[in-house]
Amino acid sequence: MTPGNFDTLFTVIGILALSGFSLIAIKIVIGAWLKRKELSAEGDNTALLDAIEALRTENRAMHDQLSGELSELHERIDFAERLLARGQFGRADDQG
Repeated sequence: MTPGNFDTLFTVIGILALSGFSLIAIKIVIGAWLKRKELSAEGDNTALLDAIEALRTENRAMHDQLSGELSELHERIDFAERLLARGQFGRADDQG
């Protein structure tokens, strides 16, 4: 090989390497752009907001149910305390 051929070969290799690196860089930039576009899509936000609202509704329903059960337990405790205070609440071994 002559020195002119080496220069041509190195030039071709340099161009191919530069083209390869350019393609990789373009692929990375386009991938990042698509990911950003996907994350900022309006449809995904709507689905997430709907899911959050459904969870809030379920949470409110469970809170209401537990509040009702807690109120019932308070009433039962108050009733038992009144019976104990009047002395009308006997032990199981005293009754039999």
